[in-house]
Amino acid sequence: MRAICLIIAAFLSIAATMPTPPAALAPYIHDGVFDPGDYGWMRARFDGASPADQTASDSIQQWLKACDTAGKDAMRAKLRAMGIADAELTGAPVSDPLCTEAGFAPYLPDVHSWAEFQRDVAAARPVVGAYLLAVRRAEEIGGPRGPTLADALLARKLGEQMLRFGMTWGEGEMKDAPPLSPDVKAIVVARLAAATMQRDHANTEWLKAIVAKQGWPRISVVGERAAGAAWLLVQHADADPAFQLRVLRLMKPLIAINEVSKKDYAYLYDRVMLKLTGKQLYATQMRACANGRRQPQPLDDPPNVDARRKAMGLDSLADYEEQMTKLLGPCPAESLGHSAATP
Repeated sequence: MRAICLIIAAFLSIAATMPTPPAALAPYIHDGVFDPGDYGWMRARFDGASPADQTASDSIQQWLKACDTAGKDAMRAKLRAMGIADAELTGAPVSDPLCTEAGFAPYLPDVHSWAEFQRDVAAARPVVGAYLLAVRRAEEIGGPRGPTLADALLARKLGEQMLRFGMTWGEGEMKDAPPLSPDVKAIVVARLAAATMQRDHANTEWLKAIVAKQGWPRISVVGERAAGAAWLLVQHADADPAFQLRVLRLMKPLIAINEVSKKDYAYLYDRVMLKLTGKQLYATQMRACANGRRQPQPLDDPPNVDARRKAMGLDSLADYEEQMTKLLGPCPAESLGHSAATP
């Protein structure tokens, strides 16, 4: 009962401490959802910005920082109620969804002219609109085939995967997408990233309601494909590591009776623990490149990683690195070690 009370208090804390958006963003918030529109809130980043533009930008940056602080404080309170003290929350977008969406601004270091940027925004707008329309239509066509949880899980996976494909515009699964200039592409990717965050939040809230009602979906109940879809949704619930941790604890005893995939558990474990402790156990989460090769993000007990991977049905780390290279291409000889998202 005490743990339940602490969790409820943490939820109330989130609602009470999230800062109010600044006036500069008011025109871009509709029904609680952020729409970047013409990106006028970014005007201070370009040549010719006025003092008022800079003041507006400063207020937005202060709000984003306050959101991040409030979100992490509230999430740490929830995690403490679950027995996790001083969670690092590295890479966890735990702010209010509105704050997170507003943080997705295109990075255009070589564009200094506001007029040039507005031309790029105008060019990106129909591309984004058409792609989001395609996602919605695909979800309608590929919606649940029946009333079962399995049908709903399989349908939920479709939209979030299409949005993630869109963020790789011109590469991989999207290599045949119409070519875009680097600056237009940056705007398109930023818009799709925000849409992906919105979809992940909606999927997380939906899945939380399912789990609260009937526990974690078992293979014997929903089948392997739908169980895999449920895992993918929680794997991408990065804005709620407390929920991910709860699912991880629900999954663990189900491994022994073959009701969850050991591989899925290993991937989720690493995803969660990197955020909470800064280290993973199974080396499923990789850096894009470091010193010319792909390497795992910080790892606990590296000498025994292959034994742990084998126990969970995973290939050796060397084979995994080779698979990543085939999928993403070889690393450049000199690389900065930026992290890459793994499934």
